[in-house]
Amino acid sequence: MTSSDQNQTVGEFISHYVQNAPQIIWFLGAGTSRTAGMPTANDITWDLKRRYYCLRENQDIRSHDLNNKAVKDKIQNYLNSRGVPALWSAEEYSFYFKLSFGNDYAAQQKYLASKLSPQNISLSIGHRALAALIDLGLTRMVFTTNFDEVLEAAFSNVAEKNLSAYHLEGSYAALEALNKEDFPIYCKLHGDFRYQSVKNLSVDLRDNDKQIEKCFLAAGNRFGMVVSGYSGRDTNVMAMFFSALEQSNPFPRGLFWTTTSLSTVSDQVRNLIAYARDKNVKAEIIETGTFDIMLSKIWRQMPSRSDKLDAKVRTAEAKPVCIPRYHRGVKYPILRMNALQICDFPETCGSIECQPALRLSELNEIKRSSRPKAIITCAEKTLFWGASEEVSKLFATDRIKSISSYSLSVAIRSNPDSTVLHSFIENALSEALCNDKPLMLRKKGRSYFAVVDHKKVDNPRLDALKKAVGSGNSSSIIVGNIPGKANTFWAEALEMKVERRDEKWWLLIEPDIWVSPLSEREEFVNFLSHKRLKRYNAQAYNILDAWIQLLCGSVGKGETIFVSCYENTNYPAQFGVNTRTAYSRREGVNG
Repeated sequence: MTSSDQNQTVGEFISHYVQNAPQIIWFLGAGTSRTAGMPTANDITWDLKRRYYCLRENQDIRSHDLNNKAVKDKIQNYLNSRGVPALWSAEEYSFYFKLSFGNDYAAQQKYLASKLSPQNISLSIGHRALAALIDLGLTRMVFTTNFDEVLEAAFSNVAEKNLSAYHLEGSYAALEALNKEDFPIYCKLHGDFRYQSVKNLSVDLRDNDKQIEKCFLAAGNRFGMVVSGYSGRDTNVMAMFFSALEQSNPFPRGLFWTTTSLSTVSDQVRNLIAYARDKNVKAEIIETGTFDIMLSKIWRQMPSRSDKLDAKVRTAEAKPVCIPRYHRGVKYPILRMNALQICDFPETCGSIECQPALRLSELNEIKRSSRPKAIITCAEKTLFWGASEEVSKLFATDRIKSISSYSLSVAIRSNPDSTVLHSFIENALSEALCNDKPLMLRKKGRSYFAVVDHKKVDNPRLDALKKAVGSGNSSSIIVGNIPGKANTFWAEALEMKVERRDEKWWLLIEPDIWVSPLSEREEFVNFLSHKRLKRYNAQAYNILDAWIQLLCGSVGKGETIFVSCYENTNYPAQFGVNTRTAYSRREGVNG
């Protein structure tokens, strides 16, 4: 089974989850706790390696930072010379625990207590959201291989209640609680480090508590399941999943194995999902991003969340504020800004639906290799401006499901802070402003630049710019070679950015000088500084005027002019821009 066969879009998964939340339970691995400051099994393994190496070689443990690859390589090479299990092998974790503690469970508990101390917990949105779902009764059961207290801490913080875990000391009660529907139920498969029967070594894991397993199997016959942050490395735990699939009604609401990257999914997991599908279970491997990202998206789609819980979950959410303004200014001096108001946007753009859904990374690779004569982006939908025939060429025919119009104006009003839409608009407006002018559109970082075209420098539309950069009434050159450097050129340019302020959209423009090739720019900082050295207020004012006139055909009259690109296609982009720059007076803002 290929990764594309196994992949289901995040949107479809979240929609399914929201509709069936009370019938879907969770299985959490160590990856879910890492964002809360808890170590994974791999982190603990490396810490044990470091402790052993430093003790045997009489080294200062503080000077051996495991974030340093050279340090890790030195430690691993030392251990390899002593016949230890191979790096990344399944036996490493158990081996180094045995090497460090032997059969001393008290020492093992003390070590884990220090590593998993509640004082080290930093609650993230993922655990807060899951705790809120538990409090709402939308998550009834959670199984975990972790023995930290992150979820308990999150539940206490969000719901202001205690969440007791069923662990190996009281495992018989877990199945009884399920049969009585005494929810919520939180089960720790590997036990709890606070109890003697903590299970974290391979010999223990192969003899996992049968009562907890019975509870897991019973739950697997009643609920769907989402697995998150778990690698599938424990043989006995994976055997439990396979056993659950042998039942009469396995995972009736689906089995969803979530991951940050499809490329990291193990063969054991892929085999499990393939086997589940053979059993007619709705089984998917889904690239959801981190646990925090996934739960944040799920929480936003929950219609039953209360404002009180929402405030506890989304603690870092930006909140609207009301800052009193000064009265509108009426006094001099007047300060001119370098911003033009964008007054009109295209009503629609094109939308192409692909199957499977197109990813942004894939689209970027397509654009790099094909350089289409269209502007394309990938948000919840794949949007474009230009000819649909041109865009269709980028994809296999059998992959295109449909091409239709998309109401861009509605999207802008409903989600004005979308960075994807922002970039999409900025690209199209910049291209429209440069269209049919003696300019080239270039990009540096996240900014677009209108650059004077060397080949069209004699175009009369550039006369105002030549005069503005000149001295007195004399014109000056606006393109040229950089002295002492072959095949390196400079040209007058204008940086263009789109920003939204006070519920209005603005085009920010800033005159600059472009260097080609761009990689040479840093070498000629002094040259660029000298070119701009004496561009004081009066000249800077005239240069700004010249650029506005070049881009818009008019300047300062307060009229709205329209610029467009891809006019002769079925999805053109046309924008309205006011030719008067924003300005302010004393005691307030006026624009």
